[in-house]
Amino acid sequence: DGTISAAWTMSQEQIAAFSDRGTGYNFFDGTSWGANPTNRLEASRGGWPSIIAMGSGKEASVTHNTDNSYINMTHRSTVGTGTWTEQIISPMNDSTGMYRDLTWNRTAVGGLNKETLHMVGIANASDTVNVVYGIPNALLYYRSQDEGVTWDIKDMQLPTLDSANFNRFSGDSYTLTAQEETVVLAYFNDWGDSFIVKSIDNGTTWNKTIFLDFPVDKYTIDSGLDLDNNDTLDNVYSTDNYGTVILDPNGDAHVFYGIMMYLDDDLADASSSWFPGINGIAYWNESMGEDTTPPTIHVGDTSLWYSDMMNDHWITEAPDLNGDCSVGGVDTAGGYALYSNSRASMPSAGISANGEIYLSFSGYTETADDGDQVYRHIYLIKSPDGGQTWSNPIDVTPHDGSNGGIDWDGRYECVFGSMNPEVDDKIRIIYQLDYEPGLSVRGDGTQTSGEPGYGDQIELNEIIYLEVDTAQAWDYCIYGCTDAVAGNYDPNAECDNGCCDNASPNVVSEEVSKLSIYPNPVKKILTIDGDYTSATIYDLFGKLVLTTNYQKTIDVATLSNGIYFIKATINNREITKQVIFK
Repeated sequence: DGTISAAWTMSQEQIAAFSDRGTGYNFFDGTSWGANPTNRLEASRGGWPSIIAMGSGKEASVTHNTDNSYINMTHRSTVGTGTWTEQIISPMNDSTGMYRDLTWNRTAVGGLNKETLHMVGIANASDTVNVVYGIPNALLYYRSQDEGVTWDIKDMQLPTLDSANFNRFSGDSYTLTAQEETVVLAYFNDWGDSFIVKSIDNGTTWNKTIFLDFPVDKYTIDSGLDLDNNDTLDNVYSTDNYGTVILDPNGDAHVFYGIMMYLDDDLADASSSWFPGINGIAYWNESMGEDTTPPTIHVGDTSLWYSDMMNDHWITEAPDLNGDCSVGGVDTAGGYALYSNSRASMPSAGISANGEIYLSFSGYTETADDGDQVYRHIYLIKSPDGGQTWSNPIDVTPHDGSNGGIDWDGRYECVFGSMNPEVDDKIRIIYQLDYEPGLSVRGDGTQTSGEPGYGDQIELNEIIYLEVDTAQAWDYCIYGCTDAVAGNYDPNAECDNGCCDNASPNVVSEEVSKLSIYPNPVKKILTIDGDYTSATIYDLFGKLVLTTNYQKTIDVATLSNGIYFIKATINNREITKQVIFK
């Protein structure tokens, strides 16, 4: 009807306790937005709201309450007006008198008359205390068929989301959507399977489909992963825990997620490594079927595993803006913003009545930085044919004066975009904006002047409403090297990207054959056998770790374990080879 309700987690305090935290809410009445809110909707501290509107005209914000450790629903009978009333959703334990400790809910509205509420949340538990169904941090499902008045399903463990298949679940790694009798939960794992669980009978029965089949079931951090048994721990690709799911008019699920590479390289630190230089978003829909990638290393690869389903549907990435044929800025060697995600991430999607799909993501914008860290902007892509082909990304938050605003040279951080899933002639997004890359609450900031991240103290952020016309000049050209005699010729490319290697494949092959690097993997002394003039060694972050003129052997014992790239110059040409240090 032209009105919009928007919600976000809000606090007016600039100290880490955020004691006044709760739902920030604003309403657009078809003409204008209300005044900036200064008070949360709830009476006590909470966060992570799902804002929903129901068939009767009722609206609600569902949050987790941190003062009392339960899920809370704050509601009123009419969208945009009236007094808010609170109620507790979490069930009470009759023997203890305590409510189920739930956090990080996702709530969606379904049912034929939009009267059904579907909710999932994490049951907080340590490894031994408050464990539900034998699994710490169980992911539980709840349903109300009368707009939240009563809940006929509580504490339901969805099929296979149990201790036989998972060690635990993580907060904020899932999303939920519903459309009439169809409801879909999507879960975005790192060291495990990523999947959807779908119901077509309004939440009564469910079926799971794995869209990224991790090579090891119930992997435990610090146990070590070596699929090719070469005594070198493997790098693995998975999701970066950021993802979204939408339903098309036929009720089919479309899933998007950020791509990340991980390495469990220290088997005594209870954690793993992630690689901030990874750049991409993958796409999956139900017509593609389950991921069937075998739990083995691909032919030609060493100590590296990836999903074929993911690799075949890597649909977009943060763009190369300065034409140097790579995506990297001032923080490539370190000091990058700690979102722990891909350079293209935080996807959110919408779909039009005729099946056109739109995707927003927060992308690393290599040409905009504060001298220490690179900013992120919101980008858009479009598929005109239900996900078969995709446009190239458009920066819709340039902040460079091109849209009539003030020219800030792009120095605004634009993250956590949330698109309304229903697109007509407009794409509608809200996102968070501030003036420093990164997040203070993730430990990104330093208080030491001159260090990367200085200035990332707690400060005011803005929640921005963005409206984009769908009638854009979408660019669908496939970019790559179009020179058929170049060493990196791409037969699928339609538009040249200016990154052709102008040596012929035969010349490149001849020069590669003159260069021999061994042993591989190497522990201490690396031999580079060939008529090279100079060589450089880079780690997976793209950081230069060693430079040398010609010498046959190099002592690499002081370098950390991992995958490195050696660039050697032969006949004024650079040849790159991968080497594993262990």
